[in-house]
Amino acid sequence: MTKVDFHILPAFQEHERIKYVTRLIRKAQSQSLNVLISTEDEAHQRAVSEGLWASSPDSFLAHEHIEEDFHPIQISCSDACGQHHQVLINLCNQTPNYFSRFERVFEVVSQEPSVLNASRSRYKFYKDRGYALTRHDLRDRV
Repeated sequence: MTKVDFHILPAFQEHERIKYVTRLIRKAQSQSLNVLISTEDEAHQRAVSEGLWASSPDSFLAHEHIEEDFHPIQISCSDACGQHHQVLINLCNQTPNYFSRFERVFEVVSQEPSVLNASRSRYKFYKDRGYALTRHDLRDRV
């Protein structure tokens, strides 16, 4: 069964959330895991993509959009979930329909009110269905 982790960040800004996502991706890469990042729409997908390319001047995170060839790091703003099902990082306000295909789901939550409220609904969704949930409150650590 899919394991779901909620990472609760102190920041309001989306760029801080994307910065934290890069940390999650690097950890997944160190364990040879493939990652899909689910984004809200094409504009959000572009912002995340730009954040990954600019994550560090000497160690950017190469990635592809889901519609392109397979790559260990992919981004999607559609119902397509790709060929692997290891790690899903959900940056959408809703739970992607395909989330249960993945071994792990990371919900990255900022303190921006709409993101925070949507994450509470997703938490309840997973909990009501019996998924193993882990909550990482990073508001005092990041």
